Amino acid sequence: MSFINKIDNIANITFGGETIYSLPAETLLLLAPLIVKTVDKPIANLEDVLTYTITISNVSLSAITNLSFADPIPVGSTYVDGSFMVNGVTVTPVITADTLTYTIPSIAILGTCIIKFQVNVVGGTI
Repeated sequence: MSFINKIDNIANITFGGETIYSLPAETLLLLAPLIVKTVDKPIANLEDVLTYTITISNVSLSAITNLSFADPIPVGSTYVDGSFMVNGVTVTPVITADTLTYTIPSIAILGTCIIKFQVNVVGGTI
């Protein structure tokens, strides 16, 4: 899949039989990042540990800063303390009302941010 993330425009004139081109006028498009979430086990038992991976891709030609991330802890599971990682580094999310939140400091131009965390399957009532 390809994205149009900038618009270039070049003007030209003809002088003395030659075409002369302007420098490009460039406009960068601010595109929303893409987000994909996966889990390592499509089927689980009680007491299993699930690992969630969230990949956020910046498809824009401008860096993204201070991006708010939120992910509810699934019903029937509990968050595994110390398992929250951003780009391979363990960080501490804020946990409020069973939702993990974190502010991603930056995602580079055409870069990605990978968040991983784990939950224990504890079950529940229907």
